[in-house]
Amino acid sequence: MQFRFIVISSLIIMTMIACDSKERVKAPEQSQPTEAPHQAASNSHQVKVEEVIQANSYTYLRVTEDGKEYWIATSKQIIEAGQTLSYGQGLEMKNFTSKELGRTFESIWFVGQMGGTKNLGSMGQKKGAISPNINQQNVKTQSISVNKVSGGVTVQELYADASAFEGKTVTIRGEVTKFNPKIMGRNWVHIQDGTISGDYFDLTITTMDPVKVGDVAVFKGKIAINKDFGAGYKYAMIMEEAILVNED
Repeated sequence: MQFRFIVISSLIIMTMIACDSKERVKAPEQSQPTEAPHQAASNSHQVKVEEVIQANSYTYLRVTEDGKEYWIATSKQIIEAGQTLSYGQGLEMKNFTSKELGRTFESIWFVGQMGGTKNLGSMGQKKGAISPNINQQNVKTQSISVNKVSGGVTVQELYADASAFEGKTVTIRGEVTKFNPKIMGRNWVHIQDGTISGDYFDLTITTMDPVKVGDVAVFKGKIAINKDFGAGYKYAMIMEEAILVNED
């Protein structure tokens, strides 16, 4: 049974590698997946992410496990340095050359689903939920009190009547409490304005515009509810394709 699982895992991982036409892969020295580096007696590996490199098809991770460092690659997803992740079987590739990155990895392990990456954005603004790409809980900042922008809405108003705002373009002013750049081709912003509706106190925004934590900013964008980006990234509400509005 275990042999069958190993063969299936091998086929899945090799398919993942072969499907990326932008990568040029040298043949692995092993024909079957082997145990990943430092827990040969176990099918479960816990690693800490030290560095993340995002490519078109893969997410490359420099990780540490039991004090030892190595590289792994998985399908493209939201992962940040500092997270602790887990995985099972992997396939080692020797002298793997990534044409896109312009570098050759002496050794890299291709793995499937990474445990610990799911639900990072689940109910993105709910108290206690985890925000995208951050392995920390959203926390309401008690000191924030931002005046409502003229003709705009507040966090409380959005969540109090969420269905009425679905698909609508709105304007909101808030203080930036989190900023995560260049994830899936966009910047991810969390704002709070001091208002609250039930457990909801902040709004996740995707934008191409850069801001800094602590900025008081006005964004204009389209509201989506129950947004699912896949891989467990689901949001009760999110403002998408927002633009930063300059205030005179």
